[in-house]
Amino acid sequence: MDIWRSAAPAAIPPETIEVVSNDRSRRHQAPHVAWKHLLLYGVLLAIVAVIGLFAIISFVHQQTLVTVPEPLPKVTVVTRDPNSPLAAAWVRLLTKAEMQPTLVPLETFDPIEGVVVFCDIPEIPPRLAELLDIFVHRGGAIAFVGKPPVTPIGKFRLLADEGLSDPRLKLSESVSPVLARLNPGSELTVKPRTVSFLRESPRMFVDARWKQNSRAAIMHMEVEGGRFLWFGIHPDMLLRDEPALNAMLRSGFRWVAGQPVSDGAIGATQDARTLVPGARRDARENRFAFSVDRMENPKLLTIRMANRGGLPLANPTVKVWLPPNVTKVALDGDMIMTRNATLTPVPGEGACLVSLPRLVRNADRVMKLRIVETRTVRQAAAGQQSQYANR
Repeated sequence: MDIWRSAAPAAIPPETIEVVSNDRSRRHQAPHVAWKHLLLYGVLLAIVAVIGLFAIISFVHQQTLVTVPEPLPKVTVVTRDPNSPLAAAWVRLLTKAEMQPTLVPLETFDPIEGVVVFCDIPEIPPRLAELLDIFVHRGGAIAFVGKPPVTPIGKFRLLADEGLSDPRLKLSESVSPVLARLNPGSELTVKPRTVSFLRESPRMFVDARWKQNSRAAIMHMEVEGGRFLWFGIHPDMLLRDEPALNAMLRSGFRWVAGQPVSDGAIGATQDARTLVPGARRDARENRFAFSVDRMENPKLLTIRMANRGGLPLANPTVKVWLPPNVTKVALDGDMIMTRNATLTPVPGEGACLVSLPRLVRNADRVMKLRIVETRTVRQAAAGQQSQYANR
């Protein structure tokens, strides 16, 4: 009996059993817990990789956007007398503004393309007026310098008187495609002389006035989808080369020819989005760079905003005057390209606003606009008639 008792195993303390069981439990659980951690890290890594890849693709896409910069429009100066001093002066001025004008006598003129500038022509033959109406509706543009002809072109007609100009020309402080990128309210000193004073109508937008008598000196307007410019100044009035006037001519002729034109502002939200004079001045002083260009796809435009200054810019906003008869646009591109961007239509002016809440130092943003809707010439005429009737 004692032998059997001595051979029996000694009793194992309960503490030992508990420790052994805990070790076994840990060995079974350890691989399972590590796998959960690895799975979580793997998911996070995959998300980061996808976001990074998406950001790289978006960045490469922005850098490889192919824009099609448009040259300055072709300009044809039409005059009754090829030896006209006014016509010769305007040819010289347009050449200084980096355009290539062609001087054509009225009897050999045929409206084909570009911008037609009528100079020293008191009256247009009726048959030519009909052709000009068709020319405008097909995308052509017309400008007048000096006293405009009394002959109407379709439903468009200008009337003017003559008088002595003031010694100073004051640019409008309102935002305008003709005055894009110029300091609002700037003044030019000129030599007074006899000029044409335009008889104004409600549809006209006066871009510059003589400072003392407040008569219109430069004007633009749009009628039934056709765009028109008028300049009441004589180039020989200028005392010196005026870079502001050259820039005005380039912007004005781009707009009248149907090319997109842009202007920019920064500052408080409401001031920037209404492009008040102070917000536009701040944009120039703080080196806010912006541009709008066409792409190879005729339905797409690119907008670039860049901060070339030393401080972050608040509410950078670009106003884009769209090509004629474009009624609706939308932001295009991926979410990184369009992040925080706001598009606001301005249908009464054929324009839109693109805004960002902030643009940090050295930042460069590129966005795309897609043309969604356009209207025919007939729809444009009906829309402008109803808009005029409601005034």
